[in-house]
Amino acid sequence: MIKMKLSVILSLIFLLGSVAYGDHQQHLFEQGNQAYQNKEYAGAVKYYEEILQTGYENADLYYNLGNSYYKIGRIAKAILNYERALRLRPDDEDIQFNLQIANLSVTDKIPRLPELFYVTYFNQFRSVFGLRVLTIITLSLYFLSLTFLIFWLLAKKRKLRLMFRAVSLSLLLLLVVFSFTFIAKIRYLQRNVDAVVMSPRVDVRSAPSEDGTEIFTIHEGLKVKITNTSSGWYEIRLPDGKEGWLQVKDVEVI
Repeated sequence: MIKMKLSVILSLIFLLGSVAYGDHQQHLFEQGNQAYQNKEYAGAVKYYEEILQTGYENADLYYNLGNSYYKIGRIAKAILNYERALRLRPDDEDIQFNLQIANLSVTDKIPRLPELFYVTYFNQFRSVFGLRVLTIITLSLYFLSLTFLIFWLLAKKRKLRLMFRAVSLSLLLLLVVFSFTFIAKIRYLQRNVDAVVMSPRVDVRSAPSEDGTEIFTIHEGLKVKITNTSSGWYEIRLPDGKEGWLQVKDVEVI
């Protein structure tokens, strides 16, 4: 299944002023969709990638590109684009499902380190919202809290004061929760750089050098966390906590 929403967004860009530019992007997207429907998956990849080269990105575009790569057997590229789509739209069930299917083809099945239950719950809650959505929610709660706080202070009747107080305190509580989540999301995005292994087989080394000891091997499609860089090398961490160095060319950052 492919998504068609990008044409609506690109139409808006067209109306706002980037007439020729937006029209070209929309034309490419439609050609990509048509190629996909005709089972010309390599052609669909070409059109979708050309849109990305213009600097435009969108969850639907990455999703369609991931589907196209999956159809031609390029699992690592499919996973990369599903992950990019998921970053832009974390709650999309289609993206989540297709990513799970693609991950079934990954050679390495690495268990995650156990977490405290409340850490797991918070991470799941944080991952539901994209940064843009969190920004909108937090700002909306701020202004609503301020508005009802003013109503509470200005209300003359006791019943109204009690009602406005209850609403304003509830909104303030939500504001605290979402402000904390918003800050945690920013810190997570700043400190956590994820990548997908692109090379069929990678020997991870103990140091950022070909002379480093080979400590373990990973394969294409595996998602890793980048923790450090050094002249053409990334230090990476696996879900089970193992760490080592690999060359930049072996992965693509999500």
